[in-house]
Amino acid sequence: MITIIGLQFGGVIAFSIVTESVFQWPGMGLLFLESIRFVDIPVMGVYLVVIAFFFVLVNLVVDLLYVAIDPRLRLRDVE
Repeated sequence: MITIIGLQFGGVIAFSIVTESVFQWPGMGLLFLESIRFVDIPVMGVYLVVIAFFFVLVNLVVDLLYVAIDPRLRLRDVE
């Protein structure tokens, strides 16, 4: 269940472009669409890197939550 929530949260961040364009909200999605229209390569690159960073961050949080919740994944003392 934690994996699904993490993936859904990542999808919400990635598809904010659609939400912002439907509701005409100014934000990162509108910035990305404008950079596509005016062929602003650096802005497109930075946007994609930021979205990839958020995906990695969400996956890291999900993995850390697994370790905190599941006792089988915790490190054991080696004798």
